[in-house]
Amino acid sequence: MSRNTKIALLVIGALAVICLGLCGVGALLLPRVTENIVSQKPDDMKRVGAEIADYTLPPGYAEVMGLDMFVYKMVALAPKNQRGDGMIFMLMSANAGGASQQQMERQMQQSFQQQFGRSGSQMQVIGQEAVTIRGQPVTLTIAENDASPKLRQALGTFEGKNGLVIVMAMGTAEKWNDALLREFLSSIQ
Repeated sequence: MSRNTKIALLVIGALAVICLGLCGVGALLLPRVTENIVSQKPDDMKRVGAEIADYTLPPGYAEVMGLDMFVYKMVALAPKNQRGDGMIFMLMSANAGGASQQQMERQMQQSFQQQFGRSGSQMQVIGQEAVTIRGQPVTLTIAENDASPKLRQALGTFEGKNGLVIVMAMGTAEKWNDALLREFLSSIQ
């Protein structure tokens, strides 16, 4: 075996040991890091929601997920019964400097489309509604997909406690509860 071959084998072996070590450290640390980012602990979810805006949970609803990742915070609210027959509400704040309301709404719609468009369905805007959130006029964009069952989403942005907040409501068009949506939106302070 030549000298260059021995050196190459030593370098490759050393890199393999370093890579294995990094993978081991990553496997040990990654669960701890992600545990602090996405939480289903009631106190963590309430804290994240309170950092976004003050709101009153609709009757029978609870925080079901909280995300606190650097500049993004998100809380999801859903019926406690978890049968999937109610609307889901999400509040997401993003302290991404320079992002406009239109850009954030477009990014959220694209994300929603990517997630639900995999089945071949497309979201189509069916209207807009004017609401008031935190004393501010907000335009909600209402969209539905072309699949069965039809999913409906309402999306808007407002100024929250620490910057721009996107509010989204999702549910089946058949069981859409406009009164519940308006009650929740009016509770946001």
